[in-house]
Amino acid sequence: LQAERVAGSRIAIFRGDGKPAQDMELYMGMQGHAAFVREDRSVFAHVHPTGSIPMAALQIAQKQADPHAGHHMHSLPAEVSFPYGFPQPGAYRIYVQMKRAGRVQTGVFRVTVR
Repeated sequence: LQAERVAGSRIAIFRGDGKPAQDMELYMGMQGHAAFVREDRSVFAHVHPTGSIPMAALQIAQKQADPHAGHHMHSLPAEVSFPYGFPQPGAYRIYVQMKRAGRVQTGVFRVTVR
């Protein structure tokens, strides 16, 4: 990874048999949430799969586009991508939360940005 370039960090959840999970759910109105934190704590970003738009604005837009939004279940993919551009080189941790079968699952990943 290189600093100052937008990258999509793709995260996927698999079942025990190696197949993609099929019981993914929205978590706080999104497919997932990620926090990008530089290990010296000089950088912090909370990112959504759709980018870093406020959740309230997204909920308003969803309701305007679909008056039944939130009233029916959607089949969600087991893989999600978080668009993010690392502003500085260094060591980062990426904390990801996604919801599967009623439970929030958290993953922590370490990356080095050049």
